[in-house]
Amino acid sequence: MKPQESANFEVGSKWDLFGTRVSLTGAAFRTLNKNVIFTVDAAAMPPVYNQDDRQLVKGVTGGIAGQVTERWNVLFSAGYLDTAQNSQNAATNGKQLVLTPTFSGSLWSTFSLPGNLTLGGGVRFTDDVFINPANTITSPGYSLVDGLVEYAVNSHFTLRLNLYNLTDERYIRNVNNNGGRYNPGSPRSAMLSSDVWF
Repeated sequence: MKPQESANFEVGSKWDLFGTRVSLTGAAFRTLNKNVIFTVDAAAMPPVYNQDDRQLVKGVTGGIAGQVTERWNVLFSAGYLDTAQNSQNAATNGKQLVLTPTFSGSLWSTFSLPGNLTLGGGVRFTDDVFINPANTITSPGYSLVDGLVEYAVNSHFTLRLNLYNLTDERYIRNVNNNGGRYNPGSPRSAMLSSDVWF
């Protein structure tokens, strides 16, 4: 078999505004995979394959990181993917690639309070994805809400409490085994950590 080949073209830019208070990022890209295996006859002994299929992904990503005030910071990022299978199979030709969300992104914000206390929170979201090449079965998209409480005890020691999936959303994290098995997402959870400087 020939190795699968990929060609990727990407252009991006970053802009800092108002000094360094606001940063804007953006990118556009196009990726083409060639020599993708196509099963001509799976029942034959040995099975018959060729490598005439292709996969195309086009997309854009963008983000903004800003310091609204001295105490308030906001971070937002999002991506859009336009994917397609170039296949000899009429049932899958032109269909979207599996496990590839059209839209995804995140919004995160932190606010520093008096007394060395910082509060934060945000949302992570992703679109529905198809879990079979014919695009007849979908895994639903989801949105997760996270939180943060951080306390600087002194200049050398900080305590941090991260809170994940605050609404205890039930969601599918990923799918494998050709769509026959899924891994559930993590339920509501918390993690306590610390930073120490010497």
